[in-house]
Amino acid sequence: MTEAGSSNSSYSGVAKAFHWIIVVLIAAMLYGAWTIDSVPKPDRLAVMQKHAGIGIIILILMASRLAWRLRHPAPALPSGMPRWQEIASKATHHGLYFLVILQPLLGLALTTTSKFNLKPFGLFGLQIAQNDTIHHTAEVLHGLNAYLIAALIVLHIGAALYHHFILRDNVLKRMLPFVKA
Repeated sequence: MTEAGSSNSSYSGVAKAFHWIIVVLIAAMLYGAWTIDSVPKPDRLAVMQKHAGIGIIILILMASRLAWRLRHPAPALPSGMPRWQEIASKATHHGLYFLVILQPLLGLALTTTSKFNLKPFGLFGLQIAQNDTIHHTAEVLHGLNAYLIAALIVLHIGAALYHHFILRDNVLKRMLPFVKA
């Protein structure tokens, strides 16, 4: 999925916008999900409705980002990068795309089978038919998937910082907003 060319070339402005908007939304979602127990019970429904709405937005953005990426490949990785790092980079990116798209789909599965009719941003109900077995399975997978996403994010950030501070190449700079690598 890389195109031939200089490792100094930056991602496009559209690719950077998708990346950083989704980063902010995922960070908010993970924080909200992992701190929901500290929210007073009467306020949890409103928080979960926002969570569901943002999840739908992330799904739309990720589908759009994937469509963009298929037409606009990533800049080439630095020449001379060890093969195992190329494989790790591609596996991490593909894993993030897959898991981040899967996460709202799991959220929809648990929401549509819930005993509550959750309304994203209070707009429309998502409940289709209560099914405790599907709901529980989707809830467990949704939670597990959140941890997998977080683990890949940590790996992704660690690799970007390794490239920036240890290897001193432009891998990180080419995705930073307002920076031309």
